[in-house]
Amino acid sequence: MRKKLLFTLLSSLLTLNIAFGQTPLTEAVDFTVTTVEGETLNLFDILGEGKHVLIDFFFTTCGPCQQTAPLINEAYVSFGCNAGDVFFIAMDNGDTDAQCIQFDQTFGVEYPTVSGVEGGGNQVNVDYGISLYPTVILIAPNHDIIEQDIWPIPNAGAVIAPILEAGCQQMECPSNIEAAFTSDITELCPEGAVSFTDQSMGDITNWEWTFEGGEPASSTEQNPVVTYNIPGMFDVELTVYSGSASNTMMLEDYLTVYELPEVTLDPYEDVCLTWPAFELTGGLPEGGEYTGTGVTDGWFDPQVAGIGTHTITYIYDDEFGCINQAERQILVDPCTSIDEVSNHGFEICPNPTSGEILLQVQLTGNINITVSDIVGTVVYESNELSNGQFSKSIDLSRMNSGIYFVSLITSDSKITEKIQVLK
Repeated sequence: MRKKLLFTLLSSLLTLNIAFGQTPLTEAVDFTVTTVEGETLNLFDILGEGKHVLIDFFFTTCGPCQQTAPLINEAYVSFGCNAGDVFFIAMDNGDTDAQCIQFDQTFGVEYPTVSGVEGGGNQVNVDYGISLYPTVILIAPNHDIIEQDIWPIPNAGAVIAPILEAGCQQMECPSNIEAAFTSDITELCPEGAVSFTDQSMGDITNWEWTFEGGEPASSTEQNPVVTYNIPGMFDVELTVYSGSASNTMMLEDYLTVYELPEVTLDPYEDVCLTWPAFELTGGLPEGGEYTGTGVTDGWFDPQVAGIGTHTITYIYDDEFGCINQAERQILVDPCTSIDEVSNHGFEICPNPTSGEILLQVQLTGNINITVSDIVGTVVYESNELSNGQFSKSIDLSRMNSGIYFVSLITSDSKITEKIQVLK
């Protein structure tokens, strides 16, 4: 009975010794090591940044080390994941990188780990006189070891308390996500659509877009398509989330929406079915394109278009690729009275002419006389009262060479003759 009691007591003492490790040092010894992720760490460089350093000495098959690792990791997160006043390092003894990586994955270690074999941890354990595990120490920026063994560790608070007593501040871990985006275009015309592509980094769970001047004005889609109808320069903002962490990218004046060009088209006079094809004009700004029934390469052919009202469209494309248009109606009239009346009621001579023409008219009543160019622009007009027969001289010497049309309009007829002006 006494032997059994003695054995139990010795076993308990041995367990306590394993649990209470301690470094004999009171001042830090510098070291340079490599983490299992390939990062080089120098102790004095970190201390030189004004940070405290907490070192967790462990080995992968140590039972108490396995129990305390997730608690130490809670403290690591509580103090900002090495972005704040404290820098956490796990210093292994006797294991490889692969073994340490497996340990970290199994027991939830997120702070940098240095293996004993490849990382240089074995020598650091020797330099610090570590013989029992785990041993958790805290080093101040002035190189003093202010906590030679943080123990016991029943919860994360046991690690957090001495760090707070050292004057360190708790903080949230910085976001490990980064918002980023592109789009297929950044310059467009009104009613144009932009396709946005999310290029954010990290484990993103949610997206919040804001589109100044856009429709829709906001979106939670990862890759939205947005329409812009109003000219201007507009901001685009994207906030991404991963749990409670978020990150925002905002680009001012990211998109330029140009104004549509102002396009006009002068009205057209009616034309006769028998008239020859003529070049269309009157569209501004110049350089656009005319389209419509009977239109070929900017020329309108009444006979191709046929009798009736036709729409002429003038389309203009500016230097930004913005397109606008204007429309006018043109009437193709059969003008049947020309052949019926002109042979006996209306004569012109000479035709062709180099200047002055003489009209011989055999019509009664009020007569409106016009001379129009090939696009319908009236270049001469007069009103006459006839008792049945009269002559009218018209000077066309100032006109350019080309085809012109002389029309006589009475209350019940319209008579048109084609003349040619030569220079």
